[in-house]
Amino acid sequence: MSKLSWGFLSLLLLVRPVDAAQISIEVVGQGMPKYPIAISPLKNTGAGGDTARISTAVADSIVYDLDLSGWFRVLDRAAYIEDPQKSGDTLGAFDFKDWSTIGAVGLVKGRFAVQGDDLTVELRLFDVAQSKELIGKRYVAKAKDFRRIAHKFADEITNQFTGTPGVFNTRIAYVSNNGGRFKEIHVAHLDGTERFQVTNNRTINLFPSWTFDGKAVIYTSYKDRSPGLYQFELFTGKDVKWSPPNGRYIGGQASPDGQHVVATLEVAGDSNLYLLDANGKVIRQLTSDPGIEVSPAWSPDGRQIVFVSDRSGSPQLYILDVASGKTRRLTYSGGYNTAPAWSPKGDRIAYTGRVGRRFAIFTIKVDGSEVRQITSDASDSEDPAWAPDGRFIAFASNRAGRYHLYVMQAGGENQRRLTGSGGDDTKPSWSPRLD
Repeated sequence: MSKLSWGFLSLLLLVRPVDAAQISIEVVGQGMPKYPIAISPLKNTGAGGDTARISTAVADSIVYDLDLSGWFRVLDRAAYIEDPQKSGDTLGAFDFKDWSTIGAVGLVKGRFAVQGDDLTVELRLFDVAQSKELIGKRYVAKAKDFRRIAHKFADEITNQFTGTPGVFNTRIAYVSNNGGRFKEIHVAHLDGTERFQVTNNRTINLFPSWTFDGKAVIYTSYKDRSPGLYQFELFTGKDVKWSPPNGRYIGGQASPDGQHVVATLEVAGDSNLYLLDANGKVIRQLTSDPGIEVSPAWSPDGRQIVFVSDRSGSPQLYILDVASGKTRRLTYSGGYNTAPAWSPKGDRIAYTGRVGRRFAIFTIKVDGSEVRQITSDASDSEDPAWAPDGRFIAFASNRAGRYHLYVMQAGGENQRRLTGSGGDDTKPSWSPRLD
């Protein structure tokens, strides 16, 4: 199996950032005005032409990311007065009035140069109203990695205005049967680029989840005719199967510190949770209930695990304290609740709940209060996955016919479609921030 080649970007700070308190976006929910920002194509300062259209491609990627966030209103490029190839991109080299005239409050300008396979990009964020530079960054990478530069700068813009870095330099792992009836694991950017197929065994592969460092994906596969737990290393292409002393694994998730894995192990028809070390060796059994115990997910501090059990007669969410082994029931409303995911902020758990004959995404506080339905039950929405900042949720929905991946803000606002393959895309898992 071929390995995934991740590029590395070297980042140099050009200009000391302005204090983020000078200008900010108050992130409070639906109905807040969006920040008007212009994203200019980059100026080509290299000796050659722009056959790869990097000038507009970098700008387009930043536009996509900021629009996806729901916090920005990116101004239509057709209204821009300047020619980016003739105008300057540093403070004093252009007229802010050309941007305030079209209603821009924020402005991104930059330059790039390609030499062989190497790409150098400088990007700057300006406050148009105060005629100030807020951020200046210089990136050096391979020319093919220009989108990662754009994602990293979109993260910088988000940090400037909200106080928390963005999540655009991340990946989504998911299951897709695009191109056939077999379910395979894929990895891609949020914008669908650099898609990589982790498995290609023409069988059933399920439940992808990331290791704490974003360098490997844990998944369940039937490629040996019965479900097994595997870890695929993205950098090396190494694929390791974890085999229990008896029974079979069905799904697993690495702990936030990377030291452990919690997995469901089925033995003689009974499924319980087990604690494994980072190499897949069983440390101890965590549950011993005769019911079905599946879909474990760690709390961000690694001290608790939320999981699904039918011990009460229907699938409900329970929380296990890893040290003591004590378990408490979390959900009481709804007769069918599954697929829990713990927010990186630690305050809420997202899950799939049945409403009538449909499934919707809910969130609930860790103490069991404040249950919120955040997707419509006019169609099915399932398998929530938190972004590493706890401000967004990816999920699968069949609202457009087939299942595709969508993303929304944590309260359900600004729901946007991410994938559009010819098959069903399901079971998303959001990576940690990447280098």
